[in-house]
Amino acid sequence: MDQNRKKKSTYLKGEKINHFRSLSGFEYKETYTKSDWDKEIPDPGVYPFIRGIHKDMYRGRLWTRRQQSGFGTPEDSNERFKYLLKIGQTGINMDTDIGTKLGLDPDYPLARADVGLQGTSLSTYEDMRALYADIPLDQVSSTLIVQPPYSAVIMSQYLLLARKRGIPWEKLIGTIMNCAITQFVGPTYQANTTFFPIDLTIKIGLDVMEYIVPRMPRWNIVNINAYNVRETGVDAVQEAAFSLSVAADYIKALMARGLDVDSFVRRMAFFSAAHMDLFEEVAKLRAMRRIWASMLKEKFGAKNEKSMWFRSAIQTSALPLTAQQPLNNIVRTTIQTLAAVLAGTQSIHTTGYDEAYSLPTEESHKLSIRTQQIIAYETKVVNSADPLGGSYLVESLTDQIEEKIWELMKVIEDKGGFIQCFKQGWVEEQINEARYTLAEAIESSDQPLVGVNIFKEDDEEVKINIFKQTSDMQAKRIHYIQEYKKNRDQEPVKRALGELCDLARKRPETNLFEPIMKAVGAGATIQEISDALRKTEGFKIPV
Repeated sequence: MDQNRKKKSTYLKGEKINHFRSLSGFEYKETYTKSDWDKEIPDPGVYPFIRGIHKDMYRGRLWTRRQQSGFGTPEDSNERFKYLLKIGQTGINMDTDIGTKLGLDPDYPLARADVGLQGTSLSTYEDMRALYADIPLDQVSSTLIVQPPYSAVIMSQYLLLARKRGIPWEKLIGTIMNCAITQFVGPTYQANTTFFPIDLTIKIGLDVMEYIVPRMPRWNIVNINAYNVRETGVDAVQEAAFSLSVAADYIKALMARGLDVDSFVRRMAFFSAAHMDLFEEVAKLRAMRRIWASMLKEKFGAKNEKSMWFRSAIQTSALPLTAQQPLNNIVRTTIQTLAAVLAGTQSIHTTGYDEAYSLPTEESHKLSIRTQQIIAYETKVVNSADPLGGSYLVESLTDQIEEKIWELMKVIEDKGGFIQCFKQGWVEEQINEARYTLAEAIESSDQPLVGVNIFKEDDEEVKINIFKQTSDMQAKRIHYIQEYKKNRDQEPVKRALGELCDLARKRPETNLFEPIMKAVGAGATIQEISDALRKTEGFKIPV
């Protein structure tokens, strides 16, 4: 960074912006004309789907309002799910706590302090039954936010619940996150490979995908988690290139198992971020759609046009949301939500204005849903498909971003693909560099944050409601799992876990999903199943 950039920027000089770069470093011109972009673009719903995957877009069907939720016990989360559906949510977005995401039961010493704090605590089939009590699985679509190998356990619990209710699996609608690598990106490589071996993690994620494909035509087999990647501080180009490269690795792996690309790729989806740079975010998603369509057709030989649809869910980025002047976040998330709509996404989670403090309160959750409803029903931006299509600025920026994404994807491919880059530490290096650059930009005010580095109020007193868990929640969960293990029939559990171990050890090429589901049905917990799989690799976790 040059000397001028090192200095503390005043940013505002007589109310003039002191630079005109996008968040990813693209220079915005003073005026865009036909000389910047003079091409023909296809209609919405036409390959390569840059203008959206449907001809009528939101005229035919609005995006799904899918607020992420989950906290405390399964019963606690069930009540919040019902509340959200009552006030206008149209899909469930279930998140789990740290222990569940690491394959640990609530009574495990390392997990106890975090039980239910950042998501709901799920350990048994009984937990899934409580979580979805009185919610029709074949009428409400659900996203289950959990990564491999634990996605196999949670997916098994969900399928067994559907079977118990007499619901055919082919009628289930939803998504299993099931993305091994992008859930790992962010913390250190060491932190994220301490709880399960990486190669077996990827293998079980692929097992889940392979098992679902012929049985659940309305269920997405993976949600490539570009959102978590973006929240580390990388830019829009890196977010797109990293996630598209992960998807390419999964496609190659499934094709290597003998699956035809058209049989599964239409059930692959993406979970992306919408940041504060409205035009860049719109251009990013348009570029990703065009790259995905081209990649599927030209590189992987897809024949069915639906296989070339880039289907995305968007969460508004929490990265620019501030603890200072938190009501400003309402404005920020509204702009981000509008960007997601103008970009043509299929599902939106509008992050709560209280994100810097806690999980969302009911009030915050309601405001997020109302934000989406106001945009949908009052602004009229949904009246035309791709209303920004043909804009000199947007189309020019889309072309620029797409070019940079392709370039970075080529770098990743030349290094052996994203999974290999992750294992070698290259991804972590890129993220750490991006984090430093972002922190420096905020510190210097080069990237302004109202209330943080400009327009500060040093004597500010924050007055907002903060979400609080019940004081005995963790004790209840720990007591529950201890009693559950003590009172169940032990023999079927022991037998199912033994069979799973034997298969994983002696026939490592076997798809392990059905043996895992059998263990869940026998009464095994998420940690018992995870430990059985760890054991086959001689893998131990910290106590």
